[in-house]
Amino acid sequence: MSPRLFLRAMQPLRSSTIRPTSILPIQLPSAIASRRLLSSTPITQQEGLQESNATTSAALPPSLRKYPYTLKSGTVVSVGRMERTVTVEHRHTIWDSYIRKNYPKITRYLVSDPQNSLREGDVIEFSSGAPKSRHVRHVVERIIAPFGDAIEDRPAVLTREERDAIRAEKRAAKAARREQRRLESGATPSDGVHGQDHVGRIRRLVLERTADA
Repeated sequence: MSPRLFLRAMQPLRSSTIRPTSILPIQLPSAIASRRLLSSTPITQQEGLQESNATTSAALPPSLRKYPYTLKSGTVVSVGRMERTVTVEHRHTIWDSYIRKNYPKITRYLVSDPQNSLREGDVIEFSSGAPKSRHVRHVVERIIAPFGDAIEDRPAVLTREERDAIRAEKRAAKAARREQRRLESGATPSDGVHGQDHVGRIRRLVLERTADA
């Protein structure tokens, strides 16, 4: 065996240096346990709240998923071919590892424009994390440099808070339609709220054990 392989074999395993192989539920750190307790309510408390406040829980707003996003800038090159969607060219550079050099590249994105506020030639800032369809995954955030019409003469670009409010309104309307269909079919009124976070089996076990501890 070569000396390099011998020294590598004598080193401890990576898993043993990071954390022990077994951790009991009652030995969880207090910071992790408190964070998990604050992030969600235990199942027993949720059941009690649903039984006592069945009428008021239906009026709660539905939860909305928060997507991570990144900001990019680009130029609008196509408008009017799709409904509330434009094509944006984003200029950036890529690194070629073979010749070790940066090369310019142009990537085209389909960007959602809910208010039809963009014109061809505008320089805009758009963000990811807003899935609208299979190919539209970006949404406009602001207009950096308008081309043609002034910004005051166009419909205002929606902010992130306004978009979330519209999503919540549509989600609540969908929940109301679903509940109406259930009542018309003869089913009993549901106590839960449509769109709330689902608690899986593993998370339920962790919440129960941390609550007992």
